[in-house]
Order: sequence, then structure tokens, then C-alpha cells
Amino acid sequence: MMLQLYRKILAHILGIVILGTSATVNAQPSSAAAHVGVRPPAARAERIPAGRAGHVWAPGYWGWNGRAHVWFGGHWEAERPGFRFIPASWVWVGGEWVFYPGYWDAVAPVVIVQPAPTEYIEQEPVAGPPDLDPNYWYYCRDPAGYYPYVQNCVAWQQVTPVPQ
Repeated sequence: MMLQLYRKILAHILGIVILGTSATVNAQPSSAAAHVGVRPPAARAERIPAGRAGHVWAPGYWGWNGRAHVWFGGHWEAERPGFRFIPASWVWVGGEWVFYPGYWDAVAPVVIVQPAPTEYIEQEPVAGPPDLDPNYWYYCRDPAGYYPYVQNCVAWQQVTPVPQ
């Protein structure tokens, strides 16, 4: 009975040593800690305890002790302002399973760029034909064109619109 307990404790310690740095001290993506040909078992269902202020839950994961997968239960990590916790994971790469321990990843700051305010330029009102009568069109010979397309003219000609 005691021998089994010692084996479990030794497996846990070996798992920590093999997996490298603990997830609580990594502040950037970790390099792969284990390359194995054996697929890890499905994650165990864990009962997550009630939340703790200032902490985030680091879910349990299957580690590798050199011969077999070993389960490491989830735990609370002290929150790190400006970082988010990335859980441990196994990834299939080049014909083998690669283990990446959990780590803290810096969160990019939110940058809000305000657009420049729109500038409005008030223009002087255009001088159209004098005594503008809405029942007529106004034509200018030099430059050739109708009001409002031609806005400045020396001699406007009043034209009666003809429906076509």
C-alpha cells in the first residue's frame, strides 16, 4: 500500500521534472516538453471548485512521465495583470504527440484610435441668375451651360422648359 503511494508521488515529481518549468512561472510560450508516439487519454471531467477572487482555473491535463501518461489535476493560479493563462495541451505534429505545458501569455493592450474630426468649410453662396423664377431654366453662352452647372455668368438667358 505504501509502495503504491510512493510510486504515485514519484511519478508526480518525475512529471514535474520532465515537463520543465511549472505553469505558474512561465511568462511566455513554452517549448515542447515531451514528444511521444502514444496518444494522450481523453481529458478527465473535473469538478471546478467555487471561484476565488484574484485567481484563474488551470484545468487538469495528461502529462508524460517517460513511460506513460500521468494525470495532473487542475488548480487555481494567482491572476497576473496583463496576462492570460493558456492551458497545457497535446498537439499532433509530424507523426508524434507533442506536449506543451501551460503558460502565461501577455495580453495585447486595447488601443482605440479616434478618427480625426470632420472639417466643414463654409462656402459663400453662389450668385445665380438675378430674380430666379423656378418656372424657367437659365442658360449662359460664355461659358456654355445651364444653371446650376454654370454658376457665374455675365448675361443669363431665361429659357422656357420644353417637355419632350
